[in-house]
Amino acid sequence: MREPDGNTKLVCASCVTEGYLQSLIEAKPSGSCSYCEEAAAPCFEIDVLADLVEEAFESHFRRTPSEPSDYEYALIRDREISYDWSRDGTPVLDVIVDIASCEQEVAEDLLEILQDRHGSYDPSNPTGDEDEFSPESYYERRNVNSVFWQVQWHQLEMALKYESRLFNQEVLNLFQNVFAGLEEARTHHGGLTIVEAGPGTELLGLYRAREFQSQDELKKALEEPVKKLGPPAGPIARANRMNSSGISVFYGAKDAKSALAEVRPAVGSQVVVAQFMFTRPLRLLDLRSLESITCKGSLFDPVFVQEVERIAFLRTLARRLTLPVMPGDQDHEYLITQAVADYLASLKKPLLDGIIFPSVQDGVGENVVLFHKASLIEHLPYPHGTRLSSSLLDYEPETDEGYPSFSIHITQPKISKEDKRRLRLIPLEPDWEFKTEREPALRLLIDSIVVHTVKAVEVHTSQDRVFISHGTAFERADDDGAFSEF
Repeated sequence: MREPDGNTKLVCASCVTEGYLQSLIEAKPSGSCSYCEEAAAPCFEIDVLADLVEEAFESHFRRTPSEPSDYEYALIRDREISYDWSRDGTPVLDVIVDIASCEQEVAEDLLEILQDRHGSYDPSNPTGDEDEFSPESYYERRNVNSVFWQVQWHQLEMALKYESRLFNQEVLNLFQNVFAGLEEARTHHGGLTIVEAGPGTELLGLYRAREFQSQDELKKALEEPVKKLGPPAGPIARANRMNSSGISVFYGAKDAKSALAEVRPAVGSQVVVAQFMFTRPLRLLDLRSLESITCKGSLFDPVFVQEVERIAFLRTLARRLTLPVMPGDQDHEYLITQAVADYLASLKKPLLDGIIFPSVQDGVGENVVLFHKASLIEHLPYPHGTRLSSSLLDYEPETDEGYPSFSIHITQPKISKEDKRRLRLIPLEPDWEFKTEREPALRLLIDSIVVHTVKAVEVHTSQDRVFISHGTAFERADDDGAFSEF
């Protein structure tokens, strides 16, 4: 677009105040702005600015229909309801003013340039169909397309299942890109994706449940609660959603009900639920917060387009990582979640101790997995030589009939004052089995232990009726005797 004297129109940073565009304009040579009094300021050619506006529209906006759909026409014609149709979106000129933060005159010139590029005229149809950037057109933000990341993630799942698991550089590269900037990420409400847990925070501890199907095993658990109710030792740790076989981690829940649901107990079994308190500060990645994270940037920045797509994919990650998995498919379907957990556990920045994720079983509560480095439980606060004995029954004095009654009796050895002084000097027992010594992160509250006897299990389902159809088979049958068609 040109001035009356034939020179190309220029625009300065005072007339276009969008941050990214301003930085581009301010890097240009000085000129005389066509829209204000600035006679010697860095300026942009208006046609170049139109190119950037056009690219922003292609990446982030869609033109809305100018006429009602068939369904909406039906609603308009329905005399029994009151339905007024109005076009979705915002007038194109207002969108340009808003995204470029520019003066009205600048926006009008930009729209005229874009209309000339996209407009068409058919003499046989003077009214014509609406073109892109017609002055009467309306636009709205388009849904973000995260197909690129979805394809990358699917290829990653296939690679882990069928190609390479232990040393896969593609897996590492994708995780680095997907989880970039976790520490700085914010939700719509300004919340963080990394939650502080431990003393002085809102999350002071977790509940953990273990199922027992014999009285002998239950009795052992009450007599060795730290060992039996805590995470299993590495050699017997089975693969689960967030850990590979042989890697001991702590699974817990924010409430006792969710912990109980997660073990999926059989009717007739007994489930022990206990509370474990955090003994030191921990940092947990909240997968649910990823569903509402946002990213800030300029619609005119090509890098922002890629970031918007990545964030859109991250919002789906909690659902992807917590999809229900059938028991027979766990070996393969847990590979991706195990790889994610291993990667996050190994990060140095941000340093993470675990993950908060939605409960798959009750659909309401929240579960927490503490990585191996944060899954060590303190010894009970009793001196060496303390014995715990348990009882599962009590008896009616009159009938001598037994009934369930659970108790733990703690017998402490007699210790002299000198022994007590020496005990205080004994350091924490080092974790000799592992490469690095772990600091305890959990303390069992022994008086929180509750035994649940499972009387029944409630199942929530959605039901769909099976419809039966009938037909007549052709006389000719396939070689195997089955008719080929109906």
